[in-house]
Amino acid sequence: MEMIIHFICRGNSFRSIIAEAYLNSLEFGYLKAVSSGTSAAADRARNLAAYTATLEILAKNGIREFAKAGYGDQLTRSRLAGADVVVCMNQRVHDECQRLVTLPGSTRTWSVADIGEPGRIAHTEPGKTLYREEAYHEIVTGVSQLISEIS
Repeated sequence: MEMIIHFICRGNSFRSIIAEAYLNSLEFGYLKAVSSGTSAAADRARNLAAYTATLEILAKNGIREFAKAGYGDQLTRSRLAGADVVVCMNQRVHDECQRLVTLPGSTRTWSVADIGEPGRIAHTEPGKTLYREEAYHEIVTGVSQLISEIS
């Protein structure tokens, strides 16, 4: 019996892409990750650079092949349908979700800040890279914890 885990961030170009790729890289036959973003459609063009940087992090960590083809999938009711577990990357994402869809009561809300959000404001590329790495490790830890909770 397949279990679908839906990761949600804002642009679907960084955090949720990493979570989806990492979970899928573990190749548990029964777990399938998908992802979307609360403002993905509106921010799509602006998020290409973020997506490119995300692919670089995934490559550096040896899981680039598990990234979905493309980015910027907007959260919709139909995209959310069928998800067994829903994970919002942080409270801001959770609040934005509430305006777009009805989240299941079992929705989990993590505290992974995006680049540009409080705690992850960088003014240089090396600074952003450092924050991306930090977020990657937070997400990997979150996914590992999630798997132990649902297994």
